[in-house]
Amino acid sequence: MSSNPTARDVLILTATVTPPQGATQLSRIDPALRLRDYREALDFYLSCLKAGLLAGIVFADNSDSDVSVLRELVRKHGAEERTEILSFHGLDYSPLHGRGYGEFKLIDTVVDCSRILRGISGDVPVWKVTGRYILRNFEAILRSRPRNADLYCHCRNIPMRWIDLYVLSWNVRGYEQILKGIYRQLKQDEIGGSAEQAFRRIVDESDGKARIVKRFRKLPRLEGYRGFDNRLYEAMGAKFLLRRIANTVAPWIWI
Repeated sequence: MSSNPTARDVLILTATVTPPQGATQLSRIDPALRLRDYREALDFYLSCLKAGLLAGIVFADNSDSDVSVLRELVRKHGAEERTEILSFHGLDYSPLHGRGYGEFKLIDTVVDCSRILRGISGDVPVWKVTGRYILRNFEAILRSRPRNADLYCHCRNIPMRWIDLYVLSWNVRGYEQILKGIYRQLKQDEIGGSAEQAFRRIVDESDGKARIVKRFRKLPRLEGYRGFDNRLYEAMGAKFLLRRIANTVAPWIWI
């Protein structure tokens, strides 16, 4: 990783260490395994912070779990000033609403209470990554972000209109115009589909409210266990290879 002493980007890592009883479409439910995933991912992103790619990290758990192991990791990296570890009870909703609802409700809470996020303004890029996942090409993704994007996300049209929610980026305008309160429209038990599909509809309807870039210039190289089926993303190499090829030779085909 190359150093960038003027880095402005801030990263939010969203987490639910202890999922609620009855959580839908979730196979990886063991809190010990999930905490291990979060520790490995945080260790990676702390190395990005140390390399100068990030100005700050906010790790936020909404299950009010014991995250002392993560605080100790931050101390080992000497990153206390530029890292926040937050854990609070934020699961006061029906688990049938789904993970998308919970994650973006969590983001609103974090924006309101984080000292790091209170200090940003204007076009400073904020990134959200689902906290158990590692983006191995995170530096390339950061550096290829369009500077004028209020919302930077990755949409797909095949096999359905969809937005990947494990990573996206916004600035203050993008948050205020599109993301703030969006969780209320992501109740999976009410919308007749997934949060990814509902979010995509909202993004499409938001053209004109903000500057939205709907495809990443660099496709994420994702590592970690999928919550849905407990499979490693690395085991799905053929699918990601197909997407990278299509993105190069036929970028108008969004798969």
